Amino acid sequence: MTRLLSPYTHPRRGLRSALWRFVSCTVYRLIPSPAYRFRRAVLMGFGARLDPTSRVRGGVRISEPWNLTMGRKSSIGEGATIWACAPVRIGDRTVVSQYCFLTSSQRVGTQECPMPIEIGDDVWIATESVVVGGVSVPNGVLVGARSVVSDSVDRWTIATGQPARSRREREYQGVRS
Repeated sequence: MTRLLSPYTHPRRGLRSALWRFVSCTVYRLIPSPAYRFRRAVLMGFGARLDPTSRVRGGVRISEPWNLTMGRKSSIGEGATIWACAPVRIGDRTVVSQYCFLTSSQRVGTQECPMPIEIGDDVWIATESVVVGGVSVPNGVLVGARSVVSDSVDRWTIATGQPARSRREREYQGVRS
């Protein structure tokens, strides 16, 4: 059986991984929901690159915080899961709603292959949506609730379905980036 190699593959062993598993199951889980600064400090202590204005709600599960980057005024909702075995970048003013699942891997044949996720600026990923690895969600996209983003969608559109497809253009009154 051949294993696909990626620049993001690394052994899931080591002191940092073991320490994060311990901290995430104890201290991190006990941080009250409105304590954004403390939660951000713990994540940044493990290598996450978070803007001081970003918010990670309580109950968010992050597998490997050193692969997470969040921009200005972005937030991750209660109960979301970020499976970050490859880099996950969340842009400015982006909302990942509650119970969403972002997995930076994709099944290729019978193998799981780590692939990065890039989420642009001014994006809203609605409740219980899934974004798989290797996908770039461009600026201004609104992903409808319970949608699965497994392929590219157009900028500044509303995307829904399983798999998510751009359904119509998103109205915007300001300057588009």
